[in-house]
Amino acid sequence: MAMLEVPADTGAPDDTGIPDDTGGSGARLTVEPAGPRTGVRLAGVRVTDLTDPEIEAIRHLIGEHGVGVFPAQHLTPEEHVAFMARFAPITFTPGVDPLPGHPQVHVVADNGGTADRGVRLHTDTCFVARPPAYTSLSAVEIPAQGGDTIFVNQYDAYESLSPVMQGWLRGLRFKHVVSGTARPEAVPDPVWHPAVRTHPVTGRQALYVTLPERCVEAEGMTPAESEALIGFLYAHSESLLGMYRHRWSVGDLVMWDNRCTLHSAVPDHGPEPRVLYRVMCEGEAPYE
Repeated sequence: MAMLEVPADTGAPDDTGIPDDTGGSGARLTVEPAGPRTGVRLAGVRVTDLTDPEIEAIRHLIGEHGVGVFPAQHLTPEEHVAFMARFAPITFTPGVDPLPGHPQVHVVADNGGTADRGVRLHTDTCFVARPPAYTSLSAVEIPAQGGDTIFVNQYDAYESLSPVMQGWLRGLRFKHVVSGTARPEAVPDPVWHPAVRTHPVTGRQALYVTLPERCVEAEGMTPAESEALIGFLYAHSESLLGMYRHRWSVGDLVMWDNRCTLHSAVPDHGPEPRVLYRVMCEGEAPYE
């Protein structure tokens, strides 16, 4: 996918999925690949100024490519929430604390002190009945080196499984439980989600697994069988199929689709602080 200038008013789609009709504003939005198989970089316009056709084009682009990068946005918390609310109602992870004065914004902050945990690829808030469709991070304070975020493509993870394994997963559900929150009692009950989910925008299927301490049981299997299967699928996802690695700059906005990606911070930035604001959109109940 080559870099594209989007003209206005012709109404015809092109092979990137961006419609030409941008609301009569002239050439605005440019799109280029962020990684070889995952992610697109969208520039040329402030997200606060996007037209409705551009929002729908971005919905399809992120659904297909997993991640959208909007450089140099420098959003206020109010602007960040308003942008995400154009895709779906805002949701929030139970059991975590919001940014004071902004109940829909979560602060993702660390000083590199968790480097021993390594990369922990996951999908956000999978332990609720309707996990978030989209997550976004706005970069507030970034270390001089390190602290990247990596994304892997769960379409690729599913499609690269053998037909036999794909058949085994058909109709199978995994139990998801809460972990990693300040108040896990806010989510007392586990939920069951399909091992493979269909994306409602693209119609493609993606492998839906996450950290083994959150994805804990395969329905109808013994504990040993569950552990072996989930461990294999997570390791398969963790093999960085279709990876995109984002190097942050202050003001960046990155939005991704939890239905077809996993992501993780890379905790390699030592004592330097790393602060990002997170806003998420509600999704549908996963279905096969």
